Amino acid sequence: MIRNQVYALFLMGSLSAMVWADDKMEQQITLADQLDTQSAPASNFSGEANFTRLPIMPSQGDVAPATVNFAAGTITHWHTHPHGQYLVVTEGEGRTQEWGKPIQTIHKGDTIWCPPNVKHWHGASEHSPMSHIAISPVATDGKSVTWLEKVNLPTRLQTSAQPKASTSVILSQKQLDLIPIAAFNATGNLEKLKPALVKGLDNGLTVNEIKEVFAHQYAYAGFPRALNGMLTFKSLLEEREKQGIKDVQGAIPSTLPSDTNYYQLGIERLAYLNKTSIKDNTKPLFENFSPTMDYALKAHLFGYLFSRDNLSPLERELVVVSTLSALGDVNAQLRSHLRITGNLGVDNVQMQKVINTLQQSIGNDLANNAQSVLQQLSN
Repeated sequence: MIRNQVYALFLMGSLSAMVWADDKMEQQITLADQLDTQSAPASNFSGEANFTRLPIMPSQGDVAPATVNFAAGTITHWHTHPHGQYLVVTEGEGRTQEWGKPIQTIHKGDTIWCPPNVKHWHGASEHSPMSHIAISPVATDGKSVTWLEKVNLPTRLQTSAQPKASTSVILSQKQLDLIPIAAFNATGNLEKLKPALVKGLDNGLTVNEIKEVFAHQYAYAGFPRALNGMLTFKSLLEEREKQGIKDVQGAIPSTLPSDTNYYQLGIERLAYLNKTSIKDNTKPLFENFSPTMDYALKAHLFGYLFSRDNLSPLERELVVVSTLSALGDVNAQLRSHLRITGNLGVDNVQMQKVINTLQQSIGNDLANNAQSVLQQLSN
């Protein structure tokens, strides 16, 4: 009886909400804000209530509902359902992927229909647990799922969602050498930038790592400063080559698939850096006042640049903190990135090393301002 009631509930949805044509055998995701929520009639309810009709799930025979709870980072293996499966996300954020297609993000309230025999997986995001109701028609042999091989996730989705609070990093000299390079270039002090570059190379920074500093820095200091820094570095390398110095080129960044959704990747990276949920970062900047700025920041800066893995997220944040400290008068942004640097495991002792290195590069006034902003985070 209960089983039939559940099945009937899902047949109540409007046919116009979604039609599952035979020639459209692929996963269909209906976002929560695309569903039609209506007020319940007062004649049948004692107070305020509303209802939301969900998309229709085509099926034959018995239906087997289940609630599934995933810990953060937990996903299923690849699998198929002989008669398809209908999912309703009830808590958290998740991921799903159809074989041969990009990974997609799903949130509380979203619904997913996976047609019969379509190979897929689903589970929690790397940042958040996820729960869903799974409704699968049962085949004549009593089976509702066929399990296949383990999912081989991209490296970026295998990492843990958040740095552990008890884990702190010890900044290496090589990492500290990023600070004067970024600071001198942000202020346009190319005369002091050159010896800072030499020191960085001598302490183990590779050519590609330093190139990446300038590539990342353009988003904060602008293309003119970034290009001047890159040209200064290029000239220095040519001089060193003539002197017989062979600098280590270092790793080049990994290449992501051509269909990578960098905007979504940027949302995920912001959640990771800020230790917040992905859903908290989906809201457009400035309430749609500037979609261009929203896209540039999320897709290019936090999506594309942070996906280039020859500098770690922490090293990129050291570049940003140094750049913003050198620019001055950008304390709101500096405060945000100092907080992120702490989220990445830099404790007060190591943070003081950053401030001291800044002091040697940009002088007392700007370094003291950075110290003051840091102190505000501790209060």
